[in-house]
Amino acid sequence: MNGRVDIMNKSCAPFFLSDKIPVNDKMSSYKDALTGNWNNTILSQTFFSKDNIIILQNAIRKRVYNQTNKLISNQNEDTLKIIMRSTFLQFSANLPKNIKEQINALNNKVLSYCVPKVLSELTSYIKYAKDVSTMAMPIDRPAYISTKGTKTLELEPWF
Repeated sequence: MNGRVDIMNKSCAPFFLSDKIPVNDKMSSYKDALTGNWNNTILSQTFFSKDNIIILQNAIRKRVYNQTNKLISNQNEDTLKIIMRSTFLQFSANLPKNIKEQINALNNKVLSYCVPKVLSELTSYIKYAKDVSTMAMPIDRPAYISTKGTKTLELEPWF
């Protein structure tokens, strides 16, 4: 590869290019998603539950794998919750019956928004990793392609 930094291959150092700051990546509850806008209902409590967030994370990972054969990790949970809240406020029917169908419809809306974004970001990251891991190839020198001096002009008489 001979690039600036080799991030295409797994390095032998497990924490290469990593921060030593501990990260709290435990899933938090999202009970106040509709505070100030809506009252909590069975639909909202089910849609914003930890189980549904796990279902959405797995569905995103599965759809990305089906389209690219690349394994990705779980996406940022806060970003997913923001997308879920926006989707719920725009598209929820808020009917007291058929909760499962409403959840499936909302989940499909979230997935139809998230998966293309994740695919685009994955493609960008793969291109970035390739660019960083390989040396930049200089452009070839320009070729001199002038035809000056190779043609002769034949003099023709006027009369």
